Amino acid sequence: MSKTQAFRSLIALLGLIGVSIQIKQSGWGMLLYYTTLSNVIVFSFLTYLVINEKRQGSINSNPKLLRLKGGVTMTIMITFMVYHFLLAPKVRAYDYYTIRNFLVHYIVPLSTIFDTLICDRRKIYHWFDPIIWTCLPLLYFGFALINGLLLKWPIPGTADSPFPYFFINMNKYGAQQVLINALVIALLYLLFGYILLGIKQMIGQKRQLTDNSSLNMS
Repeated sequence: MSKTQAFRSLIALLGLIGVSIQIKQSGWGMLLYYTTLSNVIVFSFLTYLVINEKRQGSINSNPKLLRLKGGVTMTIMITFMVYHFLLAPKVRAYDYYTIRNFLVHYIVPLSTIFDTLICDRRKIYHWFDPIIWTCLPLLYFGFALINGLLLKWPIPGTADSPFPYFFINMNKYGAQQVLINALVIALLYLLFGYILLGIKQMIGQKRQLTDNSSLNMS
């Protein structure tokens, strides 16, 4: 196993551990959170990548998988951004300083971003990729509203249940404010998608690796 594969395996394992702790401590309702779902997507995708690379070689020879990985990276990046800047200031200290919190909100997201920036081939994304990447959080937003207004599945650990996050609590803030909140987050998501695209024009692997054994930029 190469160093890159080992690093991705570690990220996947940490993501699995973080999600497992969440579910064990708070129940299956944790899967209604975007945070939990994004971590599931990351550890599932990275596990697939490690298996695929063992069979077919470096992902840097597969532009489609690299572009898909860009979307997966954006999915977990917004988890970090929204949590750190919107949610963390409201979290009590004894809930913030926990292994599960740091795993799903910081360690897995930042490690995934690092992996994409450093290990993946540069100049591979298309100009419209960030637009496509935005579809997933928008789908989650639609699901979260359906649950909050119609299904009403209870969500553990939040005073805004059956809404997972305070900024999409339509009962409390009204449809107009919630839609504004969602639009702002979607635009920021799109902006950071293009920032990732721009950064990946400049850094990362310059060419396909033959052994996929280094975490350093070419």
